[in-house]
Amino acid sequence: MNRVARSLVLCAWLAGSRAAAESPKTTPESTAEATQATTADKPAPPEAHNYNSVTDALRAILEQAAHDAGKAPRVVAFGEYHQTKGKTHIRSAIKRFSEELWSTVAPGASDLVLETFIPEGNCGKEEKKVVADVDKTIKRPETTENELVTLIKQAKAQGIQPHILQVSCKDYESVLDEKKQVDFVKMLKLVNDLLEQRITEVRNRRLKAGVDKTVMVYGGAIHNDLYPQKELAPYTFGQSLTKTFPGEYLEIDLYVPEFVESDAAQRSQPWFPLYKKAQKPGQVVVIRRGPASFVLLFPKTQPPAK
Repeated sequence: MNRVARSLVLCAWLAGSRAAAESPKTTPESTAEATQATTADKPAPPEAHNYNSVTDALRAILEQAAHDAGKAPRVVAFGEYHQTKGKTHIRSAIKRFSEELWSTVAPGASDLVLETFIPEGNCGKEEKKVVADVDKTIKRPETTENELVTLIKQAKAQGIQPHILQVSCKDYESVLDEKKQVDFVKMLKLVNDLLEQRITEVRNRRLKAGVDKTVMVYGGAIHNDLYPQKELAPYTFGQSLTKTFPGEYLEIDLYVPEFVESDAAQRSQPWFPLYKKAQKPGQVVVIRRGPASFVLLFPKTQPPAK
């Protein structure tokens, strides 16, 4: 896999964290090409709105999505821009989701599907290789794993069934190349496919049982895309699930300003100038990229009083 392809995949794995050392330099031409390289179903021009709290913002998103589809969303996929080790003093998106957004979505939810897996240790050197390479590459702080565990416990305590991905020994073998190195293109595709399979299985099981509640999904802000770049489309499940569950799918990306504002690729997005214009101290900005596709940008962290 060449350097550009590897960088693209790592960027996707990091949910847009293109500040990684291996990322290729961004030029105006490449940015324009990436912006235009979307699927045939392009979103409408983005819109920006301000809210006084994350609760108000999330409620507005859910109401708008229900209005657009004619019914309440039942597969709500939250995607985060991952926290990195250099900015652990700023609360992560998952922690904010757990502390600030959870109370709004949890009462109407039955399940929570998480983009994570726990190595079982019974798949030999293939499993050890994949786990070690992924941990080394994504460079997520240890606190992120603790926050995932907290979220799982939080869901269980409130009667919401959490689900993590089940990775088989065959799966571990499938993502290694001929040199027994992790092929991150294959890894990205595997994670996406496992997520889509689990979401579909859970939602269908609830439908069969007559349970009309929401299946929440939490992971990186790539797999849940409804309007992905052409190069990343094979690693997204948004459009597929929209066809499987018409009118039920909703994408909500959760962005911490300090994480995304340092990313040239994010700054080149059509919605970014709208966000900067709408941004005000202490307020939440919601970008509507199109039907069933939103970005929620938290307020900037205020420095401690001296």
